[in-house]
Amino acid sequence: MADIGIVMLDNRIPRPAGDVGNPASFDFPVAMAVAPGAGTRQVVERSAEGLLPALTAAATGLQDAGAAAVTTCCGFLAVHQPELADALRVPVATSSLLQVPLVLQTLRHNQRCCVLTVNASTLTDAHLQAVGVGRALRDRVHLAGLEHTEHLFHVLTGDDETLDVARAEAEVVAAAQAVLGEHPDIGAFVLECTNLPPYSAAIKAATGRPVWDALTLIRWLHGGCAEPTAPGTRSC
Repeated sequence: MADIGIVMLDNRIPRPAGDVGNPASFDFPVAMAVAPGAGTRQVVERSAEGLLPALTAAATGLQDAGAAAVTTCCGFLAVHQPELADALRVPVATSSLLQVPLVLQTLRHNQRCCVLTVNASTLTDAHLQAVGVGRALRDRVHLAGLEHTEHLFHVLTGDDETLDVARAEAEVVAAAQAVLGEHPDIGAFVLECTNLPPYSAAIKAATGRPVWDALTLIRWLHGGCAEPTAPGTRSC
């Protein structure tokens, strides 16, 4: 029985270790279920319009199979966080963006958090509001996208089937460094895309800023919801 259930998009892209879609990224059991019809562009470019029934069915199936909590393989599914949380009996954490309000609490009042996303042009205030980033916090969140990268963006959207990890890492690090060059008040990074955790360490090393991603979210979810492994602990 899996500790965490992961709702997967209906796509086929390379998933190296560290990617949420690779079971080797976790030191606990996970189960995965595809939401039919949930293609990358439908989710990222069209706010997952019309996909809630398929997402709910996949999440419910994972829950009914014994998952203690459910997450997803795309941060853009934040837009359906309230609906999916209401639909399931177990906790649901759709997106690494859920960490943004907490990260902001850890920073000085004159610092901001950078959300590094696969596509900043389609990550909207609706996505942010669904995970608790409302008007009071919005000015402290800077969006930076990877949609102009020559390699990684085309891999993640399915246009290129071959991932060059070293090239992708260089592109992601360059994007993070460019953000700091223009906005030195950035105090931390939150990586929206569940394909970006393989590059978190490199971003942290290159920028000197803390980095949170989908794996930090899922480890937190697991810590609260998995069956206890020591006397005196409780699961949710």
